[in-house]
Amino acid sequence: MPGPVHLVRLRMAGLAATTLMAVGAYWAGATPDADPDAALRPAGPLADSWPYWLGLAGWLTGLIALIVTWWRLGGRLRPPPVSGALPGSVSLRWLLGTGALWAVPLLVAPPMGSRDVYAYACQGAVWLDGTDPYVEGVAAGGCPWVETVPPLWRDTPTPYGPLAVALAGAVVAVARMVATSTDGQLLVALGLFRAVALAGSLLVAGYVPRLARLCGVDPVAAAWLGLVSPLVAVHVVAGVHNDALLVGLLLAALGMAADRPPSCQTRERALRRHIVLVGAGAAVGLAIAIKVTALVALPFVILLATVAGSRSQAGPGTTVGTPRSRARLGAAARASGVVLAGAVLAFAGLSLVTGLGLGWLGALRDTGELVQWTSLPTGLGMSAGYLLRLVGRPEAFDSAVTVARVLGFATLAAVSAALVVRAWRATAEPGAPGRRGVLVAAGSTLAALALLSPVFYPWYGLTAIAVLAGAVADHRWQRRLAGVVVVLSLLVLPNGQGVAALTKLPGALLDVVLVVALIVVTVRRGAGKSPSQGKMR
Repeated sequence: MPGPVHLVRLRMAGLAATTLMAVGAYWAGATPDADPDAALRPAGPLADSWPYWLGLAGWLTGLIALIVTWWRLGGRLRPPPVSGALPGSVSLRWLLGTGALWAVPLLVAPPMGSRDVYAYACQGAVWLDGTDPYVEGVAAGGCPWVETVPPLWRDTPTPYGPLAVALAGAVVAVARMVATSTDGQLLVALGLFRAVALAGSLLVAGYVPRLARLCGVDPVAAAWLGLVSPLVAVHVVAGVHNDALLVGLLLAALGMAADRPPSCQTRERALRRHIVLVGAGAAVGLAIAIKVTALVALPFVILLATVAGSRSQAGPGTTVGTPRSRARLGAAARASGVVLAGAVLAFAGLSLVTGLGLGWLGALRDTGELVQWTSLPTGLGMSAGYLLRLVGRPEAFDSAVTVARVLGFATLAAVSAALVVRAWRATAEPGAPGRRGVLVAAGSTLAALALLSPVFYPWYGLTAIAVLAGAVADHRWQRRLAGVVVVLSLLVLPNGQGVAALTKLPGALLDVVLVVALIVVTVRRGAGKSPSQGKMR
């Protein structure tokens, strides 16, 4: 444990902050008996609602204190201005221990920031009882805890894949064996879902530092940004989102693909490498079986394997040029076949065992019913819709949002294609620079997917930030990503109500301002800098 007293104070300050958040959650969190459709102000006179307001004040105070403490801790991770020096004030073990300590109060608190965990429990219950969750909603399926689910999601089929549904079913099955009352079963299920989320966090804890080392990035700074953060505390430990396991699986896939190849090729070592790549593909397949959005990571898993494979095949006398390009193409072809085989086998095998088909893909359209400015295309469409209302065309609001979302999909496709091309070019660089280039492109694609999709929730940013944390070496970019973490951590209230739902008009106008500012900055930088400047390093 580091000696300086101020580090001990930071550790204890973070523990006090999460304790305050946990206490506040008992009055203002997403408890089973709270109104699942409550807005900012609970129903009833002030004399009856004062516990909620006291809990909300405690939770917000604790969250702000946690953000400040985390930010100050990050300041200790900046290496001194000496070439080749590494930050020695905080070790990786100490940082992970600090994060675990901060999580303890949240583990014994009710869910915070979202009520999705109750929907998971209901989806598992109706599947166990013989109802297809891809056809019927949890209300029609007879879930005993349907009153805990927000009304918007009671009649919609589940948009999650077979692994998410199977895990939910297993959790509910164990809960039914342990407890007899429905209330007791729900409490047991909540604890088990939290254990699944923590399992995803353990994968992140294992693979973020590993990816950072492979990319020449400080693993302590990577773990601080991608794991020991307020965003993880709010939406993984407290919010219990299944995105936690998805993030862990994708990082495991990227980590296995990026691993150093054997220095000399023998049949045994080549077989071992193929087994690792099959595992990487299987991890992607399992992540897709939670949410289909994980599919976008598949090309980058293959390209990370290409960096390793082309290097091992090129030989010491190979130079950049045609022989090198052929080696890369050969490595990409081999990696594609092995990784895709692992992904298909994992996904198809899971679908076969559970009996769950692809009906969840059709259920994804129901998620677009929400219209919130946190999705950039939706926010721009809302702004156009508000303008149309001012000129006497209120009926055109929905059409404006739809058109903006279509343009968002087109932009996402173009951005994703450009980033895949950029990642392919990065495979020409051997070792850490090549891995770092591919991983930055992967994280940027995941960020674009989150921002340009029709609906955005703060926990959608977990995957992109975790991937970028292992690849971004520039301290300035690390702090910019930390700023994004802070903003995302503040976008929900403890009872699950989103700030976006309370700020529709100003939020939509903010999207317009952000897009205009981004265009201006991009044009100015493009005119004043060379192509090699301003990149994430």
